[in-house]
Order: sequence, then C-alpha cells, then structure tokens
Amino acid sequence: MSTEPGLVLKATPPRVQKSATPRTRLSLDSAELADKAVIALQAPAGFGKTQLLAQWRRDWLAQGGVVIWLTLDEHDDPLRLAHGLAVAKSVGSGRPVMPQSGTTLLDKGAGDLDELTCWLAEIADLGAETLLILDDAHSLPEETARHSLTYLLRNTPANLRVAMASRGRIALPMADLLAQGYFGVVGVEDLRFTLDETLALLAARFGQRLDLDDCAHLHEITEGWPLGLQLAISAFERSSDLHNAIRGLAVSNGNRQNFFVDSLLSRLSKQQTDFLTRISLFEMVHPQLCVVLLADERAAAWLQELLSSTPILIEGVESDWLRIHPLAQELLRSRFAALPDAERQLLHQRAAEWLAGSGLTEAAARQALLAGQTKQAYALAENCLYELMLHGHFTRTLEWIEQLPSREVERRPRLRLAAAWSLAMSGHQTQAMQMIEQVSKDPNASEEEQCEAVAILSTAAFFADRPDQSLLLIEPWLDKTPAFSIKLQAILSNLRIRLALASGQTERARHYCQHAPRYEWSSGMDAVRGHRDWHFGLSYFWEGQMLSAERALRASLSQADEDIGRRSGIAVLMATTLANVLLERDAQTEASTVLANRMDVLARLAAPEAIVQGYVTAARLAALQGQTHRAHDLLDELFAIGETRQMPRLCITALAEQLRQHALRGHSETCQALWQRLDQLLPDFVRESRGLLGPELALCAQLGHVYACVSSHDWSGVLALLEQAAPLAERLRRGRESVQILLLQALARQRLGEDGLPALREAVSLAEEYGLLRILADTHPDLPAWAAQLQSNAPAAAVQPPVAAPGPPRKHLTVSVSPSRMLTPKEREVLQLLARNLSNKQIALALEVGEETVKWHMKNLFGKFQAGTRKHVIDRAYLLGILQP
Repeated sequence: MSTEPGLVLKATPPRVQKSATPRTRLSLDSAELADKAVIALQAPAGFGKTQLLAQWRRDWLAQGGVVIWLTLDEHDDPLRLAHGLAVAKSVGSGRPVMPQSGTTLLDKGAGDLDELTCWLAEIADLGAETLLILDDAHSLPEETARHSLTYLLRNTPANLRVAMASRGRIALPMADLLAQGYFGVVGVEDLRFTLDETLALLAARFGQRLDLDDCAHLHEITEGWPLGLQLAISAFERSSDLHNAIRGLAVSNGNRQNFFVDSLLSRLSKQQTDFLTRISLFEMVHPQLCVVLLADERAAAWLQELLSSTPILIEGVESDWLRIHPLAQELLRSRFAALPDAERQLLHQRAAEWLAGSGLTEAAARQALLAGQTKQAYALAENCLYELMLHGHFTRTLEWIEQLPSREVERRPRLRLAAAWSLAMSGHQTQAMQMIEQVSKDPNASEEEQCEAVAILSTAAFFADRPDQSLLLIEPWLDKTPAFSIKLQAILSNLRIRLALASGQTERARHYCQHAPRYEWSSGMDAVRGHRDWHFGLSYFWEGQMLSAERALRASLSQADEDIGRRSGIAVLMATTLANVLLERDAQTEASTVLANRMDVLARLAAPEAIVQGYVTAARLAALQGQTHRAHDLLDELFAIGETRQMPRLCITALAEQLRQHALRGHSETCQALWQRLDQLLPDFVRESRGLLGPELALCAQLGHVYACVSSHDWSGVLALLEQAAPLAERLRRGRESVQILLLQALARQRLGEDGLPALREAVSLAEEYGLLRILADTHPDLPAWAAQLQSNAPAAAVQPPVAAPGPPRKHLTVSVSPSRMLTPKEREVLQLLARNLSNKQIALALEVGEETVKWHMKNLFGKFQAGTRKHVIDRAYLLGILQP
C-alpha cells in the first residue's frame, strides 16, 4: 500500500537537541500533568514547545509506551487529518494500517468521523499506553479543529493521552473536561525557564566562566524566554570578557544588539518592522491602542498577524493585552528615536489620551511628559505616584520625582508624600526628613497628614539605624491608631512591629503581624504587606527557628519577585533573610541563588538589618566555596558602608564576622589586631548596652571578643565572656546565638579539663530542633566530630573533642576517615590518601588503579565538598568531621 511521502515526513518526529535542557518540572509524570488525558502547550514561537514534546516522546518511549507524532499544517482537512493519523500510527507503532470492514483508513470514500472512530478503536486494540503528539495545532483549518480535533480529544480511549502544541489558544469546547481535571494547559509562564533552569543551562555551557550574578542578570533580561536566552548566548559566547558582554546586552546599540536585530527582525516585512517601531513605546500593547496610535483600523489585525509570526510579542493570560519582549523593545525604541520629531510627538499625544481614558494613569503621565504636555503630566503623576510607592516601586517613584521640577513636587501634597516615603526607604533618609518637615510644620495639615508625616520621619530614622529616635517620634501616635484610615493603621502597625522586634519581643511582634489591619486596595504584594511579612519571618529567624522562618519567607518572596520585581526593595529584604536561613539549613547552592544579582541593590533599598544579613551571608558562602579573598572583600565593603552612613551596626558586625572567620583558621595575630580595632570603635551606648540597639550590638561585640580569645586558646577568658553574653542573648531572644554560646561553653570547659558534655548535649538537641544544621561547623571546626562521637553512643569517658583545630595533616600523622553516607568506600580511600598530600599518580599506585580512575574520584570529591582546590577538599572534610587526625 503506497503512502504519500509528505505524510511520512509529517509523522516523523524531529531530532532532539543534545544540548536541550531537561524540563523536569514539566514532565508528564509531574503532579500538575500526571492525571491529564489531554495537554495543550500554548505559547508563541521560541518558547520550546517542540523540544518539550520531544522530551515527552523520549520519556514515554523509555517507559515502554507507544508514541505517535504528527505535525499539522493548514492543508489538513478532516479526511487528510484522519489519513495522517493512520500513517503516524503505522510509523510510531511499527504496525501496518489495518483494514476495517472492507475499507481502510486510506479510503477517501469513508466519512472523516468514521475514519477517526476506526483509528481510536485501533489505538484501544494496541494494548499499550500510547501518547499522541500533535505539533503546530494552530495551523489546522478552523473546520478541522472545531469538527475533527474536538471529536478526537473527546473520545480518547483509556490507554491514550494527547499532547498538542500551538502558538495561541485554540477555541475548543473543552470546558467540561477542564472542570473534570482531564484537560491541562501549559502556557507561556510555565514554559519560561526558571532561574534554576537558566543556571543549569549556563553551567553546562560555560562551566565556571560565568559567575552567579551574571547568570541571574542574563535570566532577568531574557525573562526566561528560551529563544531569547539561546540568542543571547550566541551573541556573547565568543567574547573574551563575558561579564561586560552580558551587561552590554541591555544597551540599545553595539554589535550584540545588531545580532538581535538580524535574528529577530530580519524576517519581517518593512511594514511590520515600522508597525513594531511605532508601538514600541509600551511594554504592554492593546489592539485598540494600536488602532488609535496609528489612526488605522487595520492595526489590530496587524498586531494579531505579528503575534502568530514572531516571538517578539507575547500573549497575555486571558487578556487582549500583548507584551513586547524587553530585548526587542530596546532595539525598537532606538529606531523610534530616529523618527521625525513631529511624528513622535503626535504618537505620544495620542497614546496619552487613550491611556488616560483607559485608567492607565502612570503610562498616560509618561506619554504626556514625552509629548511636552507638562501640566497634564504633572497632574497625572500626582494621581498615581503615591499608589505606585505603596505597591513597593520605590525606584520607579524616585525616577519620576527626578523628572519633575522640585516646585511641582513641593506644592503637590501626594507627590511630596510619595517622594518622602521612597527616599526614607532607599538610603536617602536625610532628604526624606527635609522634605517632610514642611508637612509637620504646616498648621493647616489634618491630624492624619501630621501622623503620616511623623510615620515617614520614624521610618527614615529606622532605616538610618536609629531605632530609639524612631520610637521617640512615633510612640505618641500609636494610641491614636483607630482614628485613622485603614492604610495609615497598617503603616503604624508595621512601625509597632519593628519596635517590638528591636526590643527582643518576638512573640509580640508576630502577634502584631497576625492582627495587623488589612486593606483591600491591593490584591498582591505591596510595600506595607511586604515589610510585615519580612518582619514575621525575621522574628522566627532571631529566635533561631529556621524551619518556621523558611516556611514564612518562601511564599512571600516568590510573590514579591512576581508582583514587584526580583530587584525591588521588598524582594531584596526577604531574599537576604531567606538566604541566611537557607545557609543555616546548609542549603548553600539555593542560598547563593536567592542572593544572586541582588547585592548591588541591597545597600540602596534595604533596612540595616537586611544589609548586614545579605553581606554576612554572602561572605560566609564565599568562604565555604574557598573564596576567602571575596569573603574579606564583602566584609570590608560592609564596614565601608557603615562608616560612610555612620551606622555602627554594619561596622561592628563586619569586624566580628572577620574575627570569627580568622579564628576558625587559627590566625591568632590577625584576630588580636581585629579585636583591638573593634574595641576602639565601640560607641558608649554599646559599651553600656543602652537603648534598643545597644544590647544587640553589645552581644555581637562580645562574641567577636570570644573568638579573639579562642584564637589565642584563652579558654578561661572565653568562659568569662560567655557568662556575660548568655543572659543578653536570652533577653534578646536570639536563639542561634544562645546555641552558639552553649557550644563554645562546652568546648571551653573540655579544654580546661571540666565536663562540657551537658552543654554539648543541650546545644546539639536545640540545633536539631531549630533546624540549625550548620551551626556546629560554623561555631568551631572541632565540634562536628565531637558531636558525632556523642551521637554514636560512645561511653561518656571516651567522648573527647579533638585537642587542636583541624588543618591539613602533616605527613607523619595518621589520618582516619569516618564512615559517611556522603562518600562511597572508594572515595573514602582516595580522601585518606589525599590528606597525606599524595599526588594522583601516588594515589593510583597505592590503590592499584589507573590514574584516570583517581581523577574520576577526585572530581566527585570536589563536587560533593563544593571545593575548588585539593586543600579545600581536605579543609571541608575536617569541618564536616569526616576526616580526623
């Protein structure tokens, strides 16, 4: 029986790219898709639909199932579709087309529904789990989709699943299947690469040549768009300076941008390119806006045509609004700037009128300003910037304020409040105080306006790390809260929460969070809710309850990233604390990912506590990765920020963390010099433990002094200092510091010949309860091995800590490797020989294996210990208690 060659080609699946990134979270066995009989992939070109279908095909075949692939096109009328399915079944199953009641599926005399019925019966008769893949379903003629495809999808036998891909929504009557959970849709947002997927792709392509910040930045500018990411890689992969090449991708000129012009725009007609150029004023475009902008009713049809022919436009979810991808938008706007002045001004005017009439006030204000309609622009800005600030967009608000004349800001109260709030929470506290003094001195201001002015001053003092001043300003107003609007009540509640935390009243702070006023103007994450959620998670973190802190912060950070932006002040606040929590949970890779490409925002948009957490966490991660120089650079930068802004917290914390890191490496002389430096800069309120900030910084300084004594083996001094620090940590409800103090007390007592086991047992129990998985290794490198001995039920007399801080063993020392699930038996043997400073060749001779085998085991050891050098492997093994002298 002859078969049309074209149908054989349509039934032949494409080749899977070897470099394709596996989309594990989108597998057919995932929780979201496992029960779906029909799955529709709906996204523009460039989102990896065909590659995902190919992945599903490979996975299905690996499980022993049958896969039938058919690429659809505009010539597939109902009968040709049935014919194509018959050929595809033959290709996929290896079985010839079977005759049915004297006819065959190739018999054009039979009706198309009869053909499909016979085909479905044959699938049921296969007796195997079958996957039907229909690619390019958007190409089907409307009659075929509505008539034949609907019949096929609604009559699938129990052993058949259908996956189809299209560039847009296909109007199929699937509401009942959707309600029953049998029909699933994978859309644009699902198909975007997550940050983790982007990192995996770039790591496979570039290894260590790209740092985490560059990878995260590339993910953000491509927005997880698979095609955009591939184009970006092609644009910079041969560059000698990858860092600058990636940073240059967002610039609207240069060879790399020309690459995108060639890649994205070269296949479009001049009319299409001109159309895109004129609508590139906006991130989001609407068909009716395009009609008004070009004064042509055909513009809506042009927009739809471009949606189906180019990946530059992205369809909204259940919306008529379309989005222009930022990479393309930057290029198009450079072309827009080359249009005649008169044409550009007319386009801005038309856009401003339509946007204002549609209630899109900020976008209208921007277009009015560009059109030279300043009076209208200022009025529109006044109507929207305060709400923009409340939504957490402080940077955008400040960018607007910089474009407006200062006299306009001063004479418009809502503009002045928006500017003052944004300045107060973005490192410009002095300017915020100067701006708001006019309101606080205005005799005509209402009581609510006076209260909000004081709230801004109090917030500015808090962000300037002056909590006592913050309390003094706001305390008289806290009892008047019920008289004010819900919005102001929520703002005052946040100030009350901050002050409770500063006083060590963590339970009370959470109580305030849970009973804070809720207001309805914002359905997503906003500034007020964001700060409240951060304080809620921070309260658990201060108590050392890492499991509760992680649970509280994860969902909030995800929503802040989505609603406000990954580099917004609110998201950065949450990210620093969550990264710290993840590090304590020993999830180092995830902690690094959470912080990636946020550190440059941290000092500009975060509260002092978040700045400290971000820099200290980044420094600890760098040290654990063997990058001690970077760890010291980060702590020096933290000290410099504190010195510049006159924030003692930052300076004291930076020096105390340096003391800890040097003490754990046995750098006694460096520690003594650091302690003298720290002691000299302590202000009186810290020495006397006064106010809201004094006790917290006193505790930090005391622990720094403890590590100075540890480095010189002054264990009596360690105990004396810890006796002072313990009640202070308890008073402040600092759970992690309390456990750390117990661990150091246990170690000091053992060093002095006393019984340290009771303190060790209590500390280990609390660490397990709180989820502090790293605290033993971070407190002192001898503690993990000692705790391991304790937990192995060794006799009490036999449980002794190592007598010296671990380090690379001398050749005459015997080195033992503790049993660990982390390592295979052969890896333990290699590690033991590596600790004796043997070369790969010597290890191979000792084990009687080839040198390549040793290299393989070494590669595994580097990965498991997250080490960069052989010495780093040994150091990490000692820290984890796996190596023992």
